[in-house]
This record gives sequence, C-alpha cells and structure tokens, in this order.
Amino acid sequence: CAATPMQSLQQVTNASVEEVMESKPYGISTPIDDVLNMCTEDLYDDMKERQVDFVSPLTYSPNSSYLPYRRYLVDWMSDVGEQCRLHNTTVHVSILYLDKMFRSRNIPRNQWQLLATACISVAAKYEEAEEHCPPIPELLQLTKLCNSGHTALSFREGELAVLQHLGWRLRAIPPLHIVGYYLSKGATFEDDTWQGRALIEKIPKYVKKYVEFFCNLTLQEYSFQQYLPTHLAAAILLASRVALQLEPRWRPELARVTGYEDHEIVDVFTHVWRYYEEQFPGHGSRSISPKSVANDHTFS
Repeated sequence: CAATPMQSLQQVTNASVEEVMESKPYGISTPIDDVLNMCTEDLYDDMKERQVDFVSPLTYSPNSSYLPYRRYLVDWMSDVGEQCRLHNTTVHVSILYLDKMFRSRNIPRNQWQLLATACISVAAKYEEAEEHCPPIPELLQLTKLCNSGHTALSFREGELAVLQHLGWRLRAIPPLHIVGYYLSKGATFEDDTWQGRALIEKIPKYVKKYVEFFCNLTLQEYSFQQYLPTHLAAAILLASRVALQLEPRWRPELARVTGYEDHEIVDVFTHVWRYYEEQFPGHGSRSISPKSVANDHTFS
C-alpha cells in the first residue's frame, strides 16, 4: 500500500538529499533575478536579519494572558481584511503587530477591538498601495467601532499607540512573505515526480495553494511562533510537497534556497502536520487534494 505522508518523510530523512541530482526549476522560463535585474538572495538575507524583530524563539511568550482569545482575534482580523479586500500578506503582518503588542503587556479587553483594527490599518498603509487602504470612516462602520463611541480622532490615537509600541518599525516578515521568495526561485523541479508521474503544468499552482493554506493554518496557532519565520516557511514548503506527493520530498536545490537541510526542518514539519491532522481529523493520513485546499480548507 502507499506510504502515508509521515512515512514518506521518514524516507527522505533516511537518505541524503545530496544523492538527488541537480535539476532546473519547473515552470520558470526566466530566473527571477534576471526578471528583476537584481540579486534576490540579498533580499532573503535582509529578511533573515529582520525577521527577529517580530518573531523568534527569544520573544516566544506561551503564557501571555491574551492567548486563550487569540484564535478569535485572528479569525476576526482575517474576516475584516477579507471584507476590505486586503492582501493576505497584509493580514498576516497585522497579526504580527498585534502579537508583539499583546504578548509584552496586559491590554484591557475593552481596547482589543480598537487596537486590532488599528493594526490592520497600519499594516495596510505599510503593505498596500495607498488606494487600497480602507478609509477610517469605512473601518469604523465595518467593525462597528462607531457604535462604541469611537471617532476618526480616537481611531488615529489607536493607530499612534500601535506605532509607538512598535517603535515605528513596521517591516514584519511573516512566513507568507518568505514562501513567496521560495516559490519565485522554484519549488518544483523538472525531474520531480507527482504521485509517481511526470509533473503537469498546474503543479506549481497547486504548490502555491498548499503553502498559502499551511501559512494560514499555522497563523492561527501561537505555538508556531517559537520558530523563526524562515524555519517555519521551509517546513511549510516541505509539508506542501509531502501533501502533493512530490518526490523527492526535499532536494539540495531547496536546501540551497532556504538555507535548511532536511534534518533541520523535520521537527517543525512534524508540528505543522500534526496540527493539520488535529484541525482536520482523517485527512492527515492521506494527502490533501488541490481541490480540497481551494474549496474545503479555506482561511481568510
């Protein structure tokens, strides 16, 4: 019978990825560095340096008082972001803002909605084009903050509180940003196989759906912030290849792009996959399909 995703992962940890021959990225005709006329590895180095400003093992605070309510806040902020038609990355950044504020001090619960909305607004102004940023009156109406007596002036005070607490350092690096870099460099390769067959044109799109799904999934659970975003992003890429039944599971090309060898991400992958199994019982023992990711397991 076919091996389960966890059994298949064990196969890749038992054999060195160096045994896999080098191959060209599948579906990428022109390298991203040539398209942008720049060295994107420099961007990745900068992301690795800046990622610790918001998430790192040193700032991980599993006993923060807001954590029992965090899942509700994440879902609510995701819904607001979707209604405002913000990019998914903007929502992820806004939640990193909120986590940094809430884990370091006890904020009265009657301020949570105001500050969560202010995090969304500040993230939109940093991440989005100006014309995509939701106007404050629209945000007050959408979130019903106006019913609580908040005005444009009090909302701007909430934004200022966010900015001051963050020290005006707004460049947050969630795993979703990082997997975008991985995908641009190539996450599938010409001699990969998909369920024992040669790759087809849609495979890179399937991988993109998977990595976005796992990024959204892990965003909901604070325990994933014990890992560096680059570390979690590499594990998410591995989980996506495992879910799609791509072989080999990990490659020297991926180790070079991410900076992580297979043995360095196995534990994080296991955490990701077990959390997926907890959230979707009965699905983890088999690979999830692209259709199920697109339709059944959607997160805002």
